Amino acid sequence: MALGVELIEKLLAEYGGDEQVNGIIQVGSSAKGYGDEYSDLDLEVVVTEKKYAALVREFQKIIHTEKYDLIYTTIGELQQIKDSDRDEDHWNYENAIILLDRTGNLQGMLNEITKYNEASRLRRLKRYYSGYWENTLSAYSCLEHKNYIGARVYAAFLTQELIRLLFNINHLWSPSVKWAFKEIHQLKRKPEKIEEQMESLLQQPAMDKLSVIWDRVADLLREEKYTWVDHPEELL
Repeated sequence: MALGVELIEKLLAEYGGDEQVNGIIQVGSSAKGYGDEYSDLDLEVVVTEKKYAALVREFQKIIHTEKYDLIYTTIGELQQIKDSDRDEDHWNYENAIILLDRTGNLQGMLNEITKYNEASRLRRLKRYYSGYWENTLSAYSCLEHKNYIGARVYAAFLTQELIRLLFNINHLWSPSVKWAFKEIHQLKRKPEKIEEQMESLLQQPAMDKLSVIWDRVADLLREEKYTWVDHPEELL
């Protein structure tokens, strides 16, 4: 932890003095409390449009080192993320820490980015349910043809869509897949022992495992009276 504080102070001194830097935001595992001895520091440096254009031309938009990753962005880029259709774009800024803000508006922007969009929830549920259904069918087909490698691939695909579906059922942005199993415990509406069931499915796909998960997830959606739950082909 001491090393992290020391590194943050060093980077703030190094980059914060630039007048073309509007702000610095700490994101990633360290901001979310997932950091360990192998974690690096992830910072986003909000710069002027002029400086950003120059950095892009020089292929310096991203700086990667052993101890930290630094990504340059702009106010305009953050505003676009607010309207992004990717759950992970919003989730990435949850628990972000503002280290420097010369605009006075960064916290408000982050609040807008991370606020769940109820207006798009139904569309997201349909999209993720459809993807989950398609990959489940493909996993079934692979198992029928004893294509076990293919079944594992589709089990991974359907698990990704299932994770997104479950978080949106709970009115939450879906996290990046690598952090999903650290976040899923917070869900109030989910099938019992779904984490263990997904892990078992990924380790060794089987038709009965697919069926059990499917039925329990469908029950969650039936509680909201969605008629398309039993006719997912209508969503295509």
